[in-house]
Formats: sequence, C-alpha cells, structure tokens
Amino acid sequence: MTVSASTARHLQRITDPGGVLMLLEITHPNFAEPVRLVNDTRDLVALGFNWIALPFAITLPNDTSKESPRARLQMDNVGRDLSADLESLPPRASLKATIRMVHRTTPGVIDYEFRAPLSGVRIMGPTVTASMGRDDMLRTSAVLKRFDPGTAPSLFGT
Repeated sequence: MTVSASTARHLQRITDPGGVLMLLEITHPNFAEPVRLVNDTRDLVALGFNWIALPFAITLPNDTSKESPRARLQMDNVGRDLSADLESLPPRASLKATIRMVHRTTPGVIDYEFRAPLSGVRIMGPTVTASMGRDDMLRTSAVLKRFDPGTAPSLFGT
C-alpha cells in the first residue's frame, strides 16, 4: 500500500505528533445523511464533512489470490443512535461502507480507500460488528427471474 509523500515523511519520523486516522462512512438511501465516523477521541472536519469521534477496530482486507477482499469492523454502540438507524432498515438492506485512511495533519489527502457493501451487521449490546466485502454480491444470481417449472409452469406443460 502506498501513501502520500507527506504521510510517508510523517510516518518515517521518530515522533509523529499527528498520527494516522481511519474514517468510516456508512450509506443507505433511507439514511437522512451518511454515518461518518473517525477512529479517534476527537471529532474531525475532513473532506468537507464533520466526522464523529468513535473508537472502532478495523481489520483491513488481505491481498491474497483466489479470495475476495474482506474487511472486518467492530465498533462501540455508544448512544445507540447507530443501532436505531440500522434497526429501522428493511431486512436484507444494502448498506455501503467506505474506509479511508488520512493523516491528522493533512486530513484532506486520502492515503487509502476501500469501498464495499456492508453485510453481516450484528448488534450485540454495546458492540456492533460487520464485515465489508463483495462476497454477498458475487453469490447473488445474475438473472433476477428464471424460467423453470416453478416460475413459469405453462411453458413447461405442467
């Protein structure tokens, strides 16, 4: 993974007062606006938006052959606002998530970005877990309506 020149300079220093920040954006058409979180203890203004500070853990996807990239996400369910938004969605709702890595001193420069559908969302008390990847999309049928004896019996004479 390559990063911007300014982030590389900061990361190579012995002391980096800024540090790398992970931004998480979750979108769905039913949301009034996307959920924007920064993995920090302080709110952040970056890329023209306000990002709410909420510590979360991300396991970034591996770059392995014959496997689709999949990231794991775990965050605190603080305030329960996020869970209320998630529970108001219809079953099998299609959430989209974007993970961005920025440096605190240059929050307008994106050093890494991973976009994928968010699936397997589980709310277990104080914790929300989910996975990001295209597995669900790759396993869905490319054809929405198939003609077989179950869906079109008159074509098959039954």
